[in-house]
Amino acid sequence: MPENHPNLTILHAGSSDDQSNSGDDMKDIQNTPPVHLDDEASRLWKSLIPEVKKLGYLKKIDQPSLELYCRYYSLYIKSEQLIEKQGLWIYDNDNVAVKRSPGAVQMDSCVKNMKSLGHDLGLTFDSGLRQITVEEPEKPKKDSPLKEVGFGADV
Repeated sequence: MPENHPNLTILHAGSSDDQSNSGDDMKDIQNTPPVHLDDEASRLWKSLIPEVKKLGYLKKIDQPSLELYCRYYSLYIKSEQLIEKQGLWIYDNDNVAVKRSPGAVQMDSCVKNMKSLGHDLGLTFDSGLRQITVEEPEKPKKDSPLKEVGFGADV
């Protein structure tokens, strides 16, 4: 083991020292919002969890991503409020827009992060459609009794 990392230990698969609880990762995601989420993020958590539970594919291992999604939503709401106060642009002395306001920059970042996390978590319309499976149409039987009639067409 390298001397510059004396506190590192190597754990082998199946080792009794292995402290990871991989079974916990497959438990259901918690119903209540984590305590560190603010009010807006907690409200979103409470509205998403029943839908997430219906789908059944998000588990405890996905919880950090869902927490981030809710947190970005909360920041998005705060960005909207900031834009209402300050506007979308910062103006120079000649009243010419020189750059986007901090709220607009933050909002843009939140939208991008929510879109990415939402896609990863399956919280978008498009990813929801991927959950729907379409069966192939039934193929016609080759041994149809109508073939004997001799209409000359595939039945």
